[in-house]
Amino acid sequence: MYKHEYKTGDRVVIKPWELMKSQYGMVSEQVINVKTTFPGYMEDRLTGTDRVVELGEVIRGELFKGTGHLENYNISTGMILGYAFEYGEEIEVSDDGAEWRPRVFSGYDSLNQEKPVRAVEDCGTTIGWKYALPVQKRIIVKFFNENNEDITESISEETKKKLLQRE
Repeated sequence: MYKHEYKTGDRVVIKPWELMKSQYGMVSEQVINVKTTFPGYMEDRLTGTDRVVELGEVIRGELFKGTGHLENYNISTGMILGYAFEYGEEIEVSDDGAEWRPRVFSGYDSLNQEKPVRAVEDCGTTIGWKYALPVQKRIIVKFFNENNEDITESISEETKKKLLQRE
């Protein structure tokens, strides 16, 4: 099963109160038992908003400082429904978490919890997907010697890692 790996700066959607309540149960009448807990006053700050926040710095493990609507609160990955996208944004989608396809984001499908992400196909029809990510930027690093010859293939992976850490 695919597992999101969130990082500082990611824009995410916080799960609705009722969904978290059914998934994790309650500590008390106004506190959901998700990691670090999700109290009612956090929900109050999200009421009437798009529930989108940007993840701040990592506190420890899968726990982040909140920003925006949840500034000064901690956000655990259990509170996150998924990445937040803008209409027309280029994303990558998948049904199995292994094979990813580029698409253009068109909206969320609130009626289909199995495939909540809608993405526009080339032909203009809308199809649902189970997972979605921001477009993954691929960086290719090449190593050259003093004669400007590409020596990337001749360097061990261990040496490449050491060289990249020096940057």
